[in-house]
Amino acid sequence: MTEPISVEGQLHRKLSSFGALLLTLSCLSPVLSIYGIGSDVLQHAGTGAAGLFLIGVGAAVVWAVVYAELGSAYPYAGGDYVGVGTILGPWAGFASLTIWVATAGPAAAFLAKILAIYVVDLVPDVSVNLVTFGSLAAAIGVALLAVRASAIVTGVFLGVEMLAVLALIGAGFWHPVRSLAGTLVHPVALSAAGTLGPVALGAMAMGSVGAAYATTGGNQAIAFGEELADPHRHMGNVVLAAGLIGAVATTLPIIAVVIGARDLRSILASPAPLSAFITSIAGTAAGRVLSAGVALAIFNALIAQVMFLARLFFSCGRDEIFHHRVNTMLATVHRASGAPRAATLAVGVITALCCLLDSHLLIVFASGLTVYSLALVSLAALVGRRRRLTGQAGYWRSPLFPLAPILGLGLAAAFAVADLLDADVGRPSLLVLGALIGVGCLWYHFVLSKRAGGWMPRLA
Repeated sequence: MTEPISVEGQLHRKLSSFGALLLTLSCLSPVLSIYGIGSDVLQHAGTGAAGLFLIGVGAAVVWAVVYAELGSAYPYAGGDYVGVGTILGPWAGFASLTIWVATAGPAAAFLAKILAIYVVDLVPDVSVNLVTFGSLAAAIGVALLAVRASAIVTGVFLGVEMLAVLALIGAGFWHPVRSLAGTLVHPVALSAAGTLGPVALGAMAMGSVGAAYATTGGNQAIAFGEELADPHRHMGNVVLAAGLIGAVATTLPIIAVVIGARDLRSILASPAPLSAFITSIAGTAAGRVLSAGVALAIFNALIAQVMFLARLFFSCGRDEIFHHRVNTMLATVHRASGAPRAATLAVGVITALCCLLDSHLLIVFASGLTVYSLALVSLAALVGRRRRLTGQAGYWRSPLFPLAPILGLGLAAAFAVADLLDADVGRPSLLVLGALIGVGCLWYHFVLSKRAGGWMPRLA
């Protein structure tokens, strides 16, 4: 039996809806999605990427709606595992928690390593390791501030990021060379021989998963629920707004490149099609400026990701997941700033260790998260409304219920099939995360459930 932990204070409820929106959009980082997954989809699906990202917006709407309903009812620092555990039972909550804890370090470490690649490309003489660990240390420093101060910092960086998004949109839509309707009806891609031809059905199928993954988000807002004023009333709107803004800000630049690329063959052949597009339109200097903007956007995403994960580990301590001393440390709140500083530093240490791993391994750990989390949250939203635990008076209600959670379960199944067909990343990720979820459920069954009174997520 564990001793009850003594929580030194609570998270300070000083965050406005706009501040929560800034932090969430910084986590989403549209520029990172465009330059990362967007580039990959462009290379494989060619002009078909435009249609795939439009479909991705639909997936983003479903994702945002189910998370908005759950987050409005359970706006807690632990994110969706609190609502999932309360509605579906503690085993499901711990399974959800296991997913996020297992992917926390790898996801943040991947951002730090990608940031280093962009910085080294701009400043070749700098050390990759210095940039990786230096940027992580700087991100932790910002994350240790009071939540409103951190939101201001990330908001400024987000403004620069959105300027980069607007630059991409403007460059493509100012002088389009092909119609959007034509690209949707007759998509073309670069063949192995270097010629443009119809896109293969398999490339479109795999690209659709990537596009949906790049456009979905908004759920990160839930982790800031205990710092948000009147969260039951505001959380649903924050999640929905962040999800939709992120999806549109990711999709429009991809469409802009598709309709605005003059030399489509060279753009699709480039390892960095977005940079090649800007360079072809405005010159090398503009391409480097935009690359600098991308680096800043990734750093901003790293700050927000550390803050998001710190709230997750704070909740783990409060819910007594680990040893008593570890729980007490993680659940401590700095009296002056109201930030979970010990949990933030713990996230920093875990992320730093993960930075020592290969980038491909980090992707394997993180990419399967969408399948498991979307399935659990959609099921919780479906059951929660029927049990009158979500969507009640004063909470955000999803329209046309139960359409969104049913579609969410269907999307999770489709993502699972696509991942299983991907032997390089998708299949290993599903298997690794599935095994870790199994281990987590065993920990719940043999350790947590044996405690006096059992275990449930704590509703603060």
